[in-house]
Amino acid sequence: MWLAGAVLCVLTQSALAQWRCPGLSARPAAECSCDLPHTLRCTGDHTALQIIGRHLREQRARNKNTAVSLLDCALRGVSALPAASVAELAGVGLHGLVISSGDIRRVQQGAFNSIAGTLLALGLPNNQLPSVPTEALTRLWNLDRLDLSNNKIHTLDSNSFKGIKNLTYLDISDNQLTDISSDAFKPLIMLAVLRLRGNLLKVGALVSLKEAHVLRDLDLSSNALEGPLGPSTVPPLSFLTNLQLSDNTFASIRRGALSGLINLTHLNLHNNQIDVLEDYAFRHLMNLTHLDLSHNEIVAVSGASLAQLTNLVQLDLSHNFLRSLSAEPLKSLRSLSELYLHDNDISMIDDGALALHKELGRFTIEDNPLNCDCLMAGFARWLREVKKLLQSDKSAAVCATPPHLEGALISRLSNNKLCDDFEHIDVKVERKDDNFELNKILENAIEDTQDKYVDLEAAVQDAYVDKQDGLDDDVYDEELDVPSEEDLPISKSKVRLLDALFDDEEVHLSWSVDPPSTRRFRCTGVTVSRSGGLPKHVACHRAAPANVVLRGLKIDPMEKYAFCIALEEMDNSDNPLSLVLGCSPPQLVRQRAPFVTSVPVVVTEVTERIHLRVSEVRSNVTGDGLLTVLISVNGIPPARQFGLQRMQRLSTDRYNPAYNCYVVLAVLSRGSLVAQKDTQCQPTLEISMEGFIRGPYEVCATLSKFKDEDRPICVVPQMLDETGSLEMKAGFKNLNAALIGVALGLMVIVVGLVWFVRKMLKKPSEFETHRCFRPEPIQEENPGTTSYVMLTATSKV
Repeated sequence: MWLAGAVLCVLTQSALAQWRCPGLSARPAAECSCDLPHTLRCTGDHTALQIIGRHLREQRARNKNTAVSLLDCALRGVSALPAASVAELAGVGLHGLVISSGDIRRVQQGAFNSIAGTLLALGLPNNQLPSVPTEALTRLWNLDRLDLSNNKIHTLDSNSFKGIKNLTYLDISDNQLTDISSDAFKPLIMLAVLRLRGNLLKVGALVSLKEAHVLRDLDLSSNALEGPLGPSTVPPLSFLTNLQLSDNTFASIRRGALSGLINLTHLNLHNNQIDVLEDYAFRHLMNLTHLDLSHNEIVAVSGASLAQLTNLVQLDLSHNFLRSLSAEPLKSLRSLSELYLHDNDISMIDDGALALHKELGRFTIEDNPLNCDCLMAGFARWLREVKKLLQSDKSAAVCATPPHLEGALISRLSNNKLCDDFEHIDVKVERKDDNFELNKILENAIEDTQDKYVDLEAAVQDAYVDKQDGLDDDVYDEELDVPSEEDLPISKSKVRLLDALFDDEEVHLSWSVDPPSTRRFRCTGVTVSRSGGLPKHVACHRAAPANVVLRGLKIDPMEKYAFCIALEEMDNSDNPLSLVLGCSPPQLVRQRAPFVTSVPVVVTEVTERIHLRVSEVRSNVTGDGLLTVLISVNGIPPARQFGLQRMQRLSTDRYNPAYNCYVVLAVLSRGSLVAQKDTQCQPTLEISMEGFIRGPYEVCATLSKFKDEDRPICVVPQMLDETGSLEMKAGFKNLNAALIGVALGLMVIVVGLVWFVRKMLKKPSEFETHRCFRPEPIQEENPGTTSYVMLTATSKV
């Protein structure tokens, strides 16, 4: 793409409009296609360049609108590039040429001389070149860009780039460079961009850069650079504006680091091992606008560390070990518009830390264990007052502690809620809400439900209007940003409780919104009231209405409970549009069985940006009526564990169930739903249900909120014996057959041995001598008998 951009910049709009691709297909020797104007990409064997050159010359003679400026060839089975092959491209008028085979080790001297007059950009990437092909490049006086990335180059000497003094762009990334001569870049008097990423360079090799006097962009990421980043780590380069030092092992940043780079604007130190920023570390980098210190081990930033960065626009300190945020490090950053602090260990943000930065457009603080106490009141006020900050960034600032405020949006917490003494005011804690203090409104509606079930939605709306008129000021803090009727109005939509179930740890509520909407709804608070008792608020963690899970709520199955919910209706940009309020009549809460029988529920379709989906479903039924289902879910993010250090959290292999994501498992028989079970999303789930006889059954699984398709994944379980899965059953059958065969064989052998032993035991102790060695027979008185005995013996033998 870099060659294509260089070539296209010289083309006129009229030429682009009229150009036609010179198609070529001479399989298997060469095959070409066009994806950009005046660009031809080809694959072929060692004869491809001759065929392509001849074809392009013929096409150009017939129609000038088929002229090609960039040729990109991927050759097969080519280890050496001869001059004769490239000479076939003479007369084509190429400005850019890329040749790669994965195996080119040698380029013949003067290989590109035939096209030197027009060639501006040359690429030999993805080959096996052991060194710069100097003798092939010497006469390319007009060459502007050279790409030698992904080869096997070990060293650069003083003659590596002789003859190409007009070169402005050089890419030697992903080689094996360990040594660079101090004069290696001296011939490149025009060099502006140098890519050395992915080599084995150490700090000592960087002294060679002193000869690249006009260098503007330098990439040294993914090398072996280590130690402290000091004033002389990179030699003085007064024109350098962009420096990439990511993915190395720098351990600290010294006072006055990179002192010779006075015009540097972008510095990337992503993914090093930096744990200390000394005072006045960047004192010479007053023009710096973008600083990336993410993925390091920084615990604290002192007030003087960033003191001279008055022009800094973007600061990235994410993925570090910061414990708090104070005003001192930021007070001199008057131009700051983007501050990234996500994935640290920040629990406290000082009052006034961001007071001077009300023009921030981006501020990320998610994945931090924020402690919502009285010290956080200033930060909450800042979140409400800042105007340019994205709503998604405001919504990501949530409490981690104390437990009763876990998951609450800090921007919607008043001073009263942040500063309450919870040891003395237990009831007050229960009566507060995470967002707009709607509990009191909902409590009044619940009192009506205990006597008579009335129009609860209307009652809640009336109560909310009263609040906007200024009632109940003793409950609301004056600083609380209660939305006006124009800002966040009450929706006319109705919300209805479909089902309420409980188990030992959780209460599961399923609500529906009428009329159905394609917009997303999220729960901002639930209030629960038992007959004759005070209403109690329980956090719902912005869950979808179809799957609201309440934790820490004990249910008495003999008592009736009334539930009230406040939902935010979100637009396509995930900003709140309106509030949907509603309550249920007092009712018994049923105990949640291993699986429940229910009717299909119409759930409001939602829009979600997280890409989760059910990727696989496997199921079987054993002979004793046990249905086992294995479900795989793609896209589950790793868990955030606040109690561990970042390196420990990164090393863990556990997953956190996605909030608001439930796998809905449905079992159907002849098209009718016979069982359904909701389980919080995990990468792999194994769900078992009992009481199933021979079907036929169909098992379907989908996601309650994040589904990407309208159709769930369904399978038909097979009937198995109690031994286990289909594979186990087939294996046992084969094993049983083998065992039976072996047993029969052993039985025959044993019987044969027993028979032989018994026969041997019945024989006389002295064996009969063979007739050839028999002693002379004794004459008997009866000759007939003797003859008979001898005859018998002879016959036997």
